Amino acid sequence: MLYRDGFYEAAIILSRSISEMICYDLLSKTSHPFGDLDSLDIPMFRTFVDFLVIPKEIEKNDFDAQIIKKIDDLNIRNLLKSSYLLDKQNNKYYYKIENGKGKSNLKRIIEAINFVGFTKTDNFSIDTRQILHNLYDIGNLYVHSKKSKNTPKKDSYECLNMLAHILSDIYGLKSGITELNGKTIKSGYTDFPDICQGMNFAFEAAINPEDAYRIYCNIPNRIYFDKLFKSVGTWIGEWENERKEITKGILTFSLRTPEHLVANIKYERDKMEIIEELEIKLFDNYIHLIGFDEKDMKHRKGKHIYFELHFFKENLLLGENIEFSGKVIFERKS
Repeated sequence: MLYRDGFYEAAIILSRSISEMICYDLLSKTSHPFGDLDSLDIPMFRTFVDFLVIPKEIEKNDFDAQIIKKIDDLNIRNLLKSSYLLDKQNNKYYYKIENGKGKSNLKRIIEAINFVGFTKTDNFSIDTRQILHNLYDIGNLYVHSKKSKNTPKKDSYECLNMLAHILSDIYGLKSGITELNGKTIKSGYTDFPDICQGMNFAFEAAINPEDAYRIYCNIPNRIYFDKLFKSVGTWIGEWENERKEITKGILTFSLRTPEHLVANIKYERDKMEIIEELEIKLFDNYIHLIGFDEKDMKHRKGKHIYFELHFFKENLLLGENIEFSGKVIFERKS
C-alpha cells in the first residue's frame, strides 16, 4: 500500500513542480517585476500565476466601455485606472509592470475583469488560472504532509488531468500542436517491467472533432490500424527468455476476414515445437502480443508469450519481452 501510494504522491508532487516550471518558463519570456527568479527565497507561485494572466495591454475603447463603465465600485475603478497607463499614440492601456508584486491587488483586478465578462487575458485563460491554483492546493497537501479528503490515487488522477488542461491551453493549438502529430510519448518505466508494471499516463490532444471523439473513446488513430493491417505476413525473430537465452521463432499475421486480424507464433521450448495463438492489442504506434491457452483463454506468466513491439520500420519490429525484461526483434520475411 505504501509502495503504491508513493507513486501516486510522486505524480502529485511532480505535477505541482511542472506547474511551477511552466510559470518560470512564461516569466522568462516577458517583462516582470520579480527580479532574478533563481534567487527568490519566498514562495510566489500564486502571485506569478495572477501576474501572468493579467492582460498587459487593452484597447482604450475596450478598457473604457467593457470594463470601467460596467464597474460601480469606485475603489475598484480607481484601482484599475491606477494600474494601467494610457498610451495616447497607440490608443491603448498598458499594465504597469512594477505593480505586479501586489498579490491582493492582482487578485482584485482579475476578479473585476472576470466579473464584467472581459475575456482577453495573457498567457492562459481565467479557467486555467483557477486550475493552476487548484493543482497547487492539492500539491501543497502532500508537500507539507497535511490530510487530504481524497485518496492519493484520486488526487493524482485529478492533478494529472488538470496538468493536461494547463499544457493544452498554454502550449496547445495556438502554439503549433500540429507539429506533434504522429509523435509518441513513452514512459521510461516501460523499459523496466521487472521494476514497475504499473499504469502509464500520457496526454493526447486532438485538432478536429473526429479525433477528439476517437480520443474520448480511447481508440487508436486510423493510421496505426492501417499500419497494423499492413503487417500481414511472416516475420522471423528472436528474443531473450527468462534465462537470458536467445529463442528464435516465426511470427505470423493473417486475415480471417478483411477486418479481423489474427496472429500466432511458432518456436521451440525444451526441444518441443510450440504454436501459440496471440491476442493483439493496438496502442497507437506499438502493439502487445499476448499468448493464451485456447482451452480457457487465459494467459499464464512463464508459459505464454507477452511482447510489446513497436513499428520501428516497415519491415522491422522492435520491442520488449514484458514478462522477463528482455529485448525482442522481428524482421519481415521477404
